[in-house]
Amino acid sequence: MFDPRAFGAVDIGTYAIGYGWTPASPDNESPETRKIHFFNNWESQPSPTVKNLSALLLDADGEMIAWGYEARRMWLTQGMALRTAGATYYHGFKMDLGAPEDNGSTEKAAESGETASPSDDASELERTDHACGVSARDLRTAELLTMLLRQVVQTMLQQITASGYDEDDIRWVITVPACFSDYQKAIYRDVIKNAGLPGEDGRVLLSLEPEAAAHYARVSGTRPGGSGPALMAPGARFMVVDCGGGTIDITAYQNDEDGKMIEIGRSLGDRLGSDFLNRRVESEYLVEGFGKAVMDDIRESCPDALLHMIDQWERAKVAVRLDQEDDLNLLIPTAIDRKLGAAGRRRLARRQNKVDDAIVLTPAQLHALFDTVVPGTLDLIEAQLTEMEATQSDSDTPNVIVLAGGFSNSPYLQQAIRERFGTRATIVVPPNPDIAVLAGAVHFCYDPQTRARRSRFTYGINTAMPFEEGIDPEAYRLKTPQGDRCTGRFSIFTTAGQSVPTDAEVCHTIYPLFNDQKEILVRVFATRHTEPRYVTDDGCDQLAEVLVDLGPVMRFDRHERGVRTFMKFGETEIKVRAELVQGGGEAATQVRFHSNY
Repeated sequence: MFDPRAFGAVDIGTYAIGYGWTPASPDNESPETRKIHFFNNWESQPSPTVKNLSALLLDADGEMIAWGYEARRMWLTQGMALRTAGATYYHGFKMDLGAPEDNGSTEKAAESGETASPSDDASELERTDHACGVSARDLRTAELLTMLLRQVVQTMLQQITASGYDEDDIRWVITVPACFSDYQKAIYRDVIKNAGLPGEDGRVLLSLEPEAAAHYARVSGTRPGGSGPALMAPGARFMVVDCGGGTIDITAYQNDEDGKMIEIGRSLGDRLGSDFLNRRVESEYLVEGFGKAVMDDIRESCPDALLHMIDQWERAKVAVRLDQEDDLNLLIPTAIDRKLGAAGRRRLARRQNKVDDAIVLTPAQLHALFDTVVPGTLDLIEAQLTEMEATQSDSDTPNVIVLAGGFSNSPYLQQAIRERFGTRATIVVPPNPDIAVLAGAVHFCYDPQTRARRSRFTYGINTAMPFEEGIDPEAYRLKTPQGDRCTGRFSIFTTAGQSVPTDAEVCHTIYPLFNDQKEILVRVFATRHTEPRYVTDDGCDQLAEVLVDLGPVMRFDRHERGVRTFMKFGETEIKVRAELVQGGGEAATQVRFHSNY
């Protein structure tokens, strides 16, 4: 059994990426006193920060020139020469993974020159080990994520090994959004492997971003105030709203009698992060101000100047308030001013009350910008809070809403949440909420405090059960040596909303239907319905395929070739394994997750 001597976490954010680690020691056993080491000396960073930019600069052959803040510095200072040589700058590409084609952020960002659209030719890209039906764009995004993660891991290993630990001493955690499907998590597994991290079970864990933030909030000194218990106390009830650049993710917990977390809500999330404000500023307000033709020219010839304007907005948006009454001005860089010319400046002045050296965002426009993400965020919180209230038996224990993530620093978002939910819950923001996920992931890696999670869906497999006359469709009848069977029956492993202990496995034993059958293909399905009969019912989607090799037991009679299929639902990701009844050894299995789920 693996006995780690050090624990390391990488938080892959849409906007920024960072790592933290801590050694195994008696002093670190208590999470309140656990010392976490960060890295805050990234090349070309504008100021000390524990997270580098999630950015890559690649040459015409797709080889990395630079990454992080250094990639952006080079793109801003040498952009023309780099573009002439065929170089490409990528940023904010994480949420392209599994995104709807018409909603992909890579393609939208490509128009600005900030991020180039990946090639549609996937012939040179490796297929993944853990997912099937993967699009060319998802493969390309996985390749970019691999490059990015590899750089962080290499930097991290230099620091950890310099402290006297070996690479084999480390247990790792990689964070993922709560809204990620098992297909997206499966691709993350390929990213992890290709970035050089170990593939053995238990060496690299995945942590949901809001769950990691919950681990941090519990030990950060945050208190609900009033008569409510501390977040680590037995009986405490709290929701974590992780407000990041790409997503808003939510989970909810109640501590058991030992102070361990039991999930009482549902893992909710959506693409509502602050990065979508940036995209709308560019695609709508800058286009309106400069005109489409000029904007196309800017994107083509001086995207570095455009990035300067987006950077201005990135810094300014954290000060926008719900009751904002003043305009916000984004100064126009010289390169863009040249593109505008005298006619463009006159046009801009007519639109903006004589202001021609800046893009003016009025309070009404700022409200419209935040309406891109804030109403959807409030709806997610409403759904989670309603569910928490429905299961609340002790009215004296308040529900707490914990805001985490970089976007939670926004006074606009904080005010909107307090205005809507202030009478129903206590709202708190832990210290340094922008590192909540990263620091919490280290705590999760050292000692996960989650005892049970709620199943998001009803999960099961396709089986052939005895055919029931008058109930099962004739089209599903299959004649077998043991009688007529009904194919496509849904054999339930766990139901939607069921509380599942994190260490629990569910086991079903299955048998081949025919004597000459040398393998069993198990198809894993999911649905929101709690009592599905057939895997073809409305709302049932195929989640994965598990191929089991029966070669080692073919010498036995068919009814002795049983396969125990184990599924684990209480962890961050679904795990499937199989073992042969004869001999009890692990069966050779291949598990591949589907993208239609």
